[in-house]
This record gives sequence, C-alpha cells and structure tokens, in this order.
Amino acid sequence: MSRTSLTDQLVDLRRVYTGENLSQAVPAIKAALAAFSATDRDLVVDALRGRAALPERLSLELLPGALSTAQLELEAALLRVASDASSHLQLRPPASMLRPAHAFRAVEPFAVPRVHLADYALGPLLYELLPRHEGEWVAGMAGLRVVRHPRAVELRVLDEPEARVVLAGVDAAAWDVGMAYVRQLLVDRDLPSVFAEGDLSEPERAHLAEHGRTPGPAVLGSALLRRIALFARTPWLRSWSQGSQWWLEWPGGLGLVWVADRLVHGVFGLPGVVEAPSSAGGLGLAVGSDQLFLREVDGPDPANEEALAAFDWPSGVTGWSAIL
Repeated sequence: MSRTSLTDQLVDLRRVYTGENLSQAVPAIKAALAAFSATDRDLVVDALRGRAALPERLSLELLPGALSTAQLELEAALLRVASDASSHLQLRPPASMLRPAHAFRAVEPFAVPRVHLADYALGPLLYELLPRHEGEWVAGMAGLRVVRHPRAVELRVLDEPEARVVLAGVDAAAWDVGMAYVRQLLVDRDLPSVFAEGDLSEPERAHLAEHGRTPGPAVLGSALLRRIALFARTPWLRSWSQGSQWWLEWPGGLGLVWVADRLVHGVFGLPGVVEAPSSAGGLGLAVGSDQLFLREVDGPDPANEEALAAFDWPSGVTGWSAIL
C-alpha cells in the first residue's frame, strides 16, 4: 500500500467519524503520518485490514483525545447538552420529527476541539448550556464562561484554563440571533435571565460539589463527542448517562451493527473498547469499567408530519418566534 493510498484511506475514514471536510482532515492525517516510522505505518495497514487493533498511542495521533480531566468533563457535558438541544430543533417551524435535528455537524478533534454547528443550532445550544441563576439553583452548565471572538465563541471552564471548546463560525450577528432565541424562551417560560458571569458563584459552587460537571463517564462522553458524525444520518440522537454508564438512542435505520462496528474499529474506534452484554436491549460496549449502551427505537411516522407542521405551539414551548 503506497503512502498516498494510506493517507487517502485514513482521511476518508476519519471524516466518517468527525464530519470534517477535506481541508480539515487531510492536514491532520498527513501531519500524523509524517511522524510515523515505517513500522508504525505497517501497523496502520494491518489495522485497516482487520488483522489487529492499532496501538492506542498511534490511534490517538490519528484521532486525538482530550488531554485533561477537566477537558474530558467539558466535552462529555457538551455531548449531553447537544442531545437536549436537538428537541428544540425538531420544533423549528415547520416542526418535523424526520428532518435532521443535530446541534453539531462536525468536530475537529484538536486538544482544544473546534465544533461546527448545524444551521439554527446556536440558540438551542446556548439555552441548554449557559449557566443561569434561578434563585439558589443553577440551570445550564455551572462554571462555564463564554469568550467571544470575531468569528468564534470559546467555551471555558472557570479555574481550569486548559479546558476549552471552540464553537466555530459564530460571529456577532450569529450570536445576537442565538441569544434572541434564548431570551424569547426565557420570557415565554417566565424564567429569570440572570446569567452567571465573572467568578464562580456560590450556587454554582454548591451545584458542582453535589453533581460535578457531568453525571456520566467523562472519558466515554468525550470520545463520543469527537466521533459525533457517526450519527449524522439519523433524524436525532438522544444521549444520557449516570455513574459509569452511557446510553445513546436513535430512530431505526442507521443500524446498531453499523455503529458498533465503527466504535470497535481498530484505527478510529473507541480506545480499548470491547463488546459487552446489554441488559437494556440493543448492543453493549465497554471501555475499561465504563459501559456504553446503543439502542434503536421505532422511527417517527411520516403520516404525522403534516399535522405536526401545522400545529400552533403555545407560548413557552419554543423560542423560534424571536428569529423566524
């Protein structure tokens, strides 16, 4: 196998996982391969042919993982938030359960990942993500702060300067539209709009002490976020976690076996993953002591789409009236 052929195969395969375009994936793969020895490249070829899994030190060069506990926790929390945001996208007029409703369309898996948002996703994402005081209770992600740049928004974790995620392509106009959605929904739901700013507030501190940053296994959640494009062909993806377990659920059509095969792939799959029994239906995988359960459910009935699109949603259900 020539080096050029190897590069092409790895680029095409990585894009299945990350959703990157060629200009993003090609330099990343070329840079990784340039540092590989001839023996390393032979190991990659063997892994692509299914002979053996690639050593983790090499697979992480081809699709990097997070480098700190705080980074892992931020990315895992973002996966959960993205799932919650999808329900807002389903209600964007005309409401549809068949139209793809994903918050993210691609993730560039750098040490500080660059996340590319799907159309209309910023407002729903900010609504679920931004920490907001409701008396002594905190909605959103406690301890998160936003730094705005001319063409991007940076998510940072207070007291953890290495924990960051960049939302790419968010300029001032996009930010204003996204926040208009957030404010409209807060007004319609009669909720306070006091966002946490500056140092960590006491309610945030109490929330983090009781709940942490994410209720599930952070290593697993982060790795799934960096492979989020695997689910791009589903109408939606539900994600929830607790303790050492993570669940992913989507409407039938993509195929459990197709997803599981890619998550156990010898090059771009989850590092150290093995198949495991599932007591909740679907398929089970394990990464160390963490468990991942994959499940397909019945898809939405196309016959309901016309009525869903025509339904007059009451105030407080969505915030789309502010921007559409």
